[in-house]
Amino acid sequence: MSPTVARGALNLRRIRIYNCVSMEEVITEEEQQGEEIMTLFPLLEELELEELPKLRHFFLTKRVTEFPFLRELKICDCPEMKTFVQQGISVSTPSLESVNNDDEVKVVDLNKAMFNSKVCLMPLAV
Repeated sequence: MSPTVARGALNLRRIRIYNCVSMEEVITEEEQQGEEIMTLFPLLEELELEELPKLRHFFLTKRVTEFPFLRELKICDCPEMKTFVQQGISVSTPSLESVNNDDEVKVVDLNKAMFNSKVCLMPLAV
């Protein structure tokens, strides 16, 4: 979807995207440069990205991006995903409480956290 649609989804509180073998990004590249901080899905509380083998990033932007109410994030089996926002300066998540069901993780910048061992990009072999 486009950034304009994402910003317009004012009441969306949960996104779950799974089992899409061809998806490379969730939000398409932004159409214009404008405000310094971009807020997508202003009320989003939960985001789950699972079984997306070609997903490289959630969004392509050169601006600071914030998800002010995002509390829970789950990213599993997305082996190509190295950053949450491609080319982004940072991703602000001030309300984040849980990453992959670990409530001890406090992540402020998701782009930096993508390399944290607690952010599981692939399921662990059992």
